[in-house]
Amino acid sequence: MSKVKASILLSILFLFGMTSPVQSNVLLISKAEIQKVVGDFPAHGSDEELLDDMILLDYQDTRTDAECKSAAAQSNDTSLKKLYGDLLTKYEASVLSVKLLRVAAIAGANTAIAKKMYSRDRPYDRNGEIKPCIEEESSKSYPSGHTTIARLFARVLSLRFPKREAAFMKRANEIAAYRVIGGVHHPSDVEAGKRLGDYLAKKFYK
Repeated sequence: MSKVKASILLSILFLFGMTSPVQSNVLLISKAEIQKVVGDFPAHGSDEELLDDMILLDYQDTRTDAECKSAAAQSNDTSLKKLYGDLLTKYEASVLSVKLLRVAAIAGANTAIAKKMYSRDRPYDRNGEIKPCIEEESSKSYPSGHTTIARLFARVLSLRFPKREAAFMKRANEIAAYRVIGGVHHPSDVEAGKRLGDYLAKKFYK
């Protein structure tokens, strides 16, 4: 580990009352752990996949322009300030945006590994009836990366500011829901992202 990376990690650990850099060894989890935590996505033609499609098509018929606009805004920017800035003071957002870069990297790296493992097609690539109202994604679908990072941010922020936990978790759930409303993720993708985000948070705390 470089001196710069070590310095960033130690800053984060200090911020949350953790002192051992040994914890950095568990921030990238194994494929076996991912499989155990995330599980398989619904099999083709299964009742679970059909339920995914029903939910997506229902949102497609009922979503509003305002909902699509909100989904698009979160799709383009997953920074701490964008996702949680209004729930933090200007000073908190400024300081934590730097200190939590490592947390964002944890979510991104582990999600990338998981997406490559599962290689699930996006809803619109799998089912031509599904039409997203936000920009289509080129990456694979399972699990949802936006959901994972939003969930991990929410858990870490809740540790730092426990009185605001309900607000942070509500926002994480909203971010996850917008991925389905926007038509770029199956509902099972976001549920998998929640499981992965929660697991990464526990590993980070531990």
